[in-house]
Amino acid sequence: MHHAVLVGAALMAGSTASWADEGGFLSDLWGRATFNATVRSDTSYKTTGIDNYDNQSAAPFQHIAVPRQAYLPPNLLGDLAGGIVGTVVDKWTVPIPNSLGIVHTSDTVRRDTYIPKANTTFNYQELRFGGEMNVSFTDAWRLNIQARASYDPDIYKSFDAGDVANIQGGIADGGGDRYADLGEPNYFEARGREGRKINPTEFAGRQYMIDFPTAILEYKRDAYNVRIGLQQIAWGQAIFFQTFDIPDGLDLRRHLILDRAIEEFSDKRVPALAIRGAIQATDEILVDSYVQKFQPSIIPNPNTPYNVAPAQFYKPLDNYYSGGYDTKLSYGIRLKADYGNWGYSAMAASRMNPLGVFSWAESGINKGLTGTNPDGTRWGNSLGTLVETVYGLKAKAGGPLCPNYNPSACRMYDSLGEALAHTPFTVGPGGVYSNKEWFSAAGSLRLDGLKALNTAIEEYPALRDVYASEVDNVQQASNLLNTFFLASDGSIRGNVQRDYYRESVFGLGGSYVIGTENPESFWDQFIINAEVQYTPSRRFTDVGLAHGGYESDEYIVTLVGEKWYRWTQAFPAAYLAFEFQHRSASDLVGLSLKGYGGNSGNYKVNDPVGLQGNDYSGIRTPKGISSADYLAFAGFQPWPNRKYIFEWAVLYDVRGGLLAQPLLKWNPGHNFSVDLFYNYVNGHLYGTPTNNLIRAIDFANEANVRFSYQF
Repeated sequence: MHHAVLVGAALMAGSTASWADEGGFLSDLWGRATFNATVRSDTSYKTTGIDNYDNQSAAPFQHIAVPRQAYLPPNLLGDLAGGIVGTVVDKWTVPIPNSLGIVHTSDTVRRDTYIPKANTTFNYQELRFGGEMNVSFTDAWRLNIQARASYDPDIYKSFDAGDVANIQGGIADGGGDRYADLGEPNYFEARGREGRKINPTEFAGRQYMIDFPTAILEYKRDAYNVRIGLQQIAWGQAIFFQTFDIPDGLDLRRHLILDRAIEEFSDKRVPALAIRGAIQATDEILVDSYVQKFQPSIIPNPNTPYNVAPAQFYKPLDNYYSGGYDTKLSYGIRLKADYGNWGYSAMAASRMNPLGVFSWAESGINKGLTGTNPDGTRWGNSLGTLVETVYGLKAKAGGPLCPNYNPSACRMYDSLGEALAHTPFTVGPGGVYSNKEWFSAAGSLRLDGLKALNTAIEEYPALRDVYASEVDNVQQASNLLNTFFLASDGSIRGNVQRDYYRESVFGLGGSYVIGTENPESFWDQFIINAEVQYTPSRRFTDVGLAHGGYESDEYIVTLVGEKWYRWTQAFPAAYLAFEFQHRSASDLVGLSLKGYGGNSGNYKVNDPVGLQGNDYSGIRTPKGISSADYLAFAGFQPWPNRKYIFEWAVLYDVRGGLLAQPLLKWNPGHNFSVDLFYNYVNGHLYGTPTNNLIRAIDFANEANVRFSYQF
């Protein structure tokens, strides 16, 4: 910037050597340019002893001993008996006894035997620089560019995949940037299945990110306004809620949704290349439309402070490029009209849903039950060796149980490792270690652990080839799972993928400004807004992770009351906002309500007994809920000299969850400001914790401080 000032000064001096500025164009252009920048530090200090239970070191059963017992797979005895066709043992009911220590078929497992402890003090630390340049070429044309650079100094005691490199052969990579470079957590990089950046206009590494929230050329004259370039499109202004605000996905890498709520997602929307045009058709009617390159929402990476998916699973393989979604366009139109105290709005859009649909994915990782550690030692227990041996006898390569004249009696692949490469499961540390952890992780993801297991077996024949078979109930599923975990000599990791689907979204809205004869009345100039969104055949993630998800019509109703109210003449008016939202098929972040009600991902807080016994009585699969309802109350009250501003934002899930955020903003002057706020999160006020949204983030009780300097 300093260099630019010197250049500008030289141009304005009218140097005779500068033939390019003989007419004073550049000097005049410099006079039409403005610059501003902000330097910021955000820090979140954890005020409870609970770490994020979606990360390795705080995962469910990290410090709890869980018994495991192996059972005879229904088809394994057929192989042992010389290729007998058919099921010999029915539905995982016969336990395999330990054979004088020769075959290891039962044990008690604790995750912390394999996964080191990590107790973080801070949830979040980020340093940021933001700059903006605005150049007015003419009264009608302008260029606006906003740049943002973020850096995370990595002050947390986070899980490092290198710490488990000598256990079960370590965490296999398998390509696709699936486990944050197989080392420390990756705070910013977001890549697709092939390793390409999901957002091509950002530059990111493990600890830094540079992006451009806005880079537009704008034309504005009379009733017309056209913006071309990289931009964020905000069609809604509700706090916490999005009803009309559908053009952009959300970037959840930076503090999830736990920043200042009153900023209304302004720091979360994913910028995208777009053409946006608006016309003031009449004094009362505004028409606004856009055509936009599709950019998906971005979720945090595994083992980062606000990760929302259990780290026992690999980072989802994003099919943004491999599925051709990077060439898709979203487009929409909105109309707004104001007639006196009444306002009306309508919108229609065709878009790729930015959240996407998650499903099981083929791992592509050839890794069997026995192998070699990086230090040369062997891993793999006797049960795993037995299974590998039996499989090998009937492998395609031939053998006593695989005669050349009867290829139908052979296995599908040359080795068990090759077979597993064609399933969603990979042997390795830091995965799921027991049946109880499986069901709690599924509940954390709002999935049905029983259906998810059967779906994987149904959709991936290679699992049946390695002796898995469909189950009827939780007990059978538990027996199958523990058999596989024991055979792996530790844990098994899951692989999922994300695809995107087009949907048509329609909305209607209305507003009314109440007028009373008494200007001192609280209700005078009180604004009531109502918005309804309807989406036919919206695609959701299936609770069993089936490919393609499932379709369901959805409607969303939002009511908002707004008021500027002056409590006393000694203080400026306060802003008050009262909100309600009803959703028929998904929660506030777009996940299906069918996955609600399973086991909790945080047994310490939400499920102190359920999954710690030796039987199956504590395991529950989700029953789903019929709808989701949320209340919000937010606002701010400035001090008389505006040196202080008190803000608040409260989100209440009527099924028993609460997020409360009181905030004090201090403006000491000289372009410096300090924000002090606290996030109080409680997802277990009453009822079943997994029936409310807040339960997923109730580890995040934290004190926050933001320092900002603008120049």
